[in-house]
Amino acid sequence: MKADIITMHMINNYGSVLQTYATCEMFRMAGIEPEIIDYYPERLVGYGSLKQLYIDAKPFHHNTLKCLIVALVNWPSYKLQKRIFKPFVQKYIPLSNKYESFDELKKNPPIADIYCTGSDQVWNNYLDSKKQFDKAYFLDFISTENISRMAYAASFGRSDFNKNELKQIEQFLKKYDFISVREESGLTVLKKANIINGQCCLDPTFMVDKNIWLNMAEPIKEKDYILVYKLHEDSAATDIAIKLGKKYNKKVIRISTALHRRIKGGRTVMLPSVGKFISYLLNASLVVTDSFHATAFSINLNVPFVSVKWKMFNDRIESVLDVVGLQNKLVSNYQEAYEAVINATDYTVVNSKIKDAITKSQFYFNQALLGEGERKID
Repeated sequence: MKADIITMHMINNYGSVLQTYATCEMFRMAGIEPEIIDYYPERLVGYGSLKQLYIDAKPFHHNTLKCLIVALVNWPSYKLQKRIFKPFVQKYIPLSNKYESFDELKKNPPIADIYCTGSDQVWNNYLDSKKQFDKAYFLDFISTENISRMAYAASFGRSDFNKNELKQIEQFLKKYDFISVREESGLTVLKKANIINGQCCLDPTFMVDKNIWLNMAEPIKEKDYILVYKLHEDSAATDIAIKLGKKYNKKVIRISTALHRRIKGGRTVMLPSVGKFISYLLNASLVVTDSFHATAFSINLNVPFVSVKWKMFNDRIESVLDVVGLQNKLVSNYQEAYEAVINATDYTVVNSKIKDAITKSQFYFNQALLGEGERKID
């Protein structure tokens, strides 16, 4: 059997490529051949070009001049990112033919026995400059009626959809046989959209054997450090890490994916390999991050961490912290971070909760693959 999966695999981001790899592994472990649909939404066609970077900045910077400045600043870094992420994708992720539009995908879709919308913010229309849903991520390119459609740990990224958006979600998802989302807030969205019996499942990076990540890790020299990995320059992660570094007399290292994003008062490691990224997380005395996947890996690898709130998209971190009972690790400032650090984590308890959540997520996944149990759509 073959499964074709559509997800955010093309972003130059550690979390994106690792969750894509993990999703493929889930299908492989079930004896099903996975293939990632090499689809580029309109906003990411020509990924890394000045035009694309300008378009990608529009949802966050509505001023034309500011979007242009962001694109010009980011452009040199994208060439370097390609050297890190492209080899990983080529080595670990099986890709279909490339599609650069929905029409192209609908006209000649890849052939499979199962179609799956994968994890990450695949159903977040906020990321589109026109605030439109991308139909490809709702498997709307499939015309065959009796083919299996499923979603695994898909994310809306937000929950404040209006009535018109909820109606669109209902129309898109009514053809699915099984639906799971990554966040509890996603279940609320499904209910508002009249989609019943949705499930909440763990991110795929939790669902593969932990030894896979340990074997993928590459050696690094650094020891006894606080690690900063942040996706948003205006989050408080750096400030918190620097203050904690002074408090505990530890050096601070920042992993950066952009030449202009560096740390003052610490050391910047620019674009380590994916294997070294895992090692930097694994060997840190403390991880300070605003990233969902850095949070997830910290939990999974039993590394002390604090997650820093950003101005939006906090649901995904809140949801996974709820699962493992570590709500106090989501912080807004240094004082909250310090209190979270001195309240040490009992990973025996955390691992037990993860194990229970994995069992439930795997049960859903098996049901979806076998086409058994209650359909997720009424």
